[in-house]
Amino acid sequence: MTCLINDIITTVISGIVLTLILFLFKEYLLPKKNITGEWKTKLKIKESSFNPFINLGIEFKIHLLQNGNEIIGSGEKIKDINQDGSETVFERKKRVKIEISGYYEKKYLRRSKVYFNVIENGTERESRSTYVITVRNKKHLKGTFTSTAGDSVGTVEMVKL
Repeated sequence: MTCLINDIITTVISGIVLTLILFLFKEYLLPKKNITGEWKTKLKIKESSFNPFINLGIEFKIHLLQNGNEIIGSGEKIKDINQDGSETVFERKKRVKIEISGYYEKKYLRRSKVYFNVIENGTERESRSTYVITVRNKKHLKGTFTSTAGDSVGTVEMVKL
């Protein structure tokens, strides 16, 4: 009977120690990156049903707030970067506003991902985009997007300011 009680106590203590080790490993050695803050976001349109959009660059200034895995935010379209390299910079009062919702997907053996749903309140109509982004580090995100604006597809790169 004493041997059984000793085995039970040893098993419980081992379980507690293992749980503590895994908790410390997750929280301190492999923590989730917090992407709250201001981001310069550049989109490059690779494909579109509207030819003038192809190879167009777009720059947004975005503010994100992360709470656990949930991410919300908003931003403004700062400028368009035309195919010839010229830029159309928008005055503050003429900037298109965007609203962002999304989530953070923590991965332990690969790079984590962030998924955004973006609603752009354009001058002519509302459009929606989906960003699928890989977390490079806590200040650099890179991925792809699809948008209902001109049925566009392209790349997105975000740098924390």
